[in-house]
Amino acid sequence: MAQLEVKDLTPAFGAEILGLDPQAELAEQACRQLRTALDERGLLLFRGVDIDGEFQAHLAGMLIGKDRSSAGDEDPDAATNPFFVSNKEPGGGAPYGRLLFHSDMMWSDDPCQLLSLYAVQVDPPVVPTMFASTTNGWNTLPDALRARVEGLHALHVTGQQTRGDDDGELLQPIREQIQSSTKPIGNPHPRTGRTMLYVCQMMTQEIVELPNDESEGLLEELFAHLYNPDNLWQHEWRNGDLVAWDNLAVQHARSDVQIDGPVRTLRKVIAPRPSLADRPETPRFSKVG
Repeated sequence: MAQLEVKDLTPAFGAEILGLDPQAELAEQACRQLRTALDERGLLLFRGVDIDGEFQAHLAGMLIGKDRSSAGDEDPDAATNPFFVSNKEPGGGAPYGRLLFHSDMMWSDDPCQLLSLYAVQVDPPVVPTMFASTTNGWNTLPDALRARVEGLHALHVTGQQTRGDDDGELLQPIREQIQSSTKPIGNPHPRTGRTMLYVCQMMTQEIVELPNDESEGLLEELFAHLYNPDNLWQHEWRNGDLVAWDNLAVQHARSDVQIDGPVRTLRKVIAPRPSLADRPETPRFSKVG
């Protein structure tokens, strides 16, 4: 196949990949090129590709060096019965509402490493997906702010933390059990070793070493830095777009999706795919407020 071309999306993070042919087998050189681009840029965009769930799952596993046989997948129907983030598909995930910035399963001690979304059908005007880099967020953290978070840990829980964002648009996952995890604010990435600014709007409840008012004040400063426009990229979806990103190095969010709005159906694949026994419960959803 022709050599792939990697183009930066923003100075901070993200890359567009040109020249991918889903019908051709990926050579090892191309696989190494894509894995390097993911580790260095955090997010990869493939525009206008015609792919099925099988290819999407194969690509997701390859990007983190795991094929499905090593990913613990006990579900042989995973590729033929995919999961959709959709306001129209029956049983679609996050079918409506607004989502704050987060990494999936940030409340888990072992969150997934990679997420990918493929635009199966999107009708304009389409609600975009926004992304923020946790590695660039840490690398650009002012020295004074970095010194204040040294040695501190944040508690992440299921659900959406509102912090004054309760405008009636927030989508609230409802789970039978609340799950949580505590991690360093300056958290090393398990695969790349790069330090991440490991807090998020949606799931970070508090800084455990600080009183509540000090915790909230410091979190607001960290959020203002992490979600500064210089550290964001917004993807305007078109049919056939595939976005794959490091779930820990990059957070994502979206504005309000209407259940009766234009079709917005994205096929979602995660890697590594947890075994059936380890998969978290599927939440119900409601609007906050």
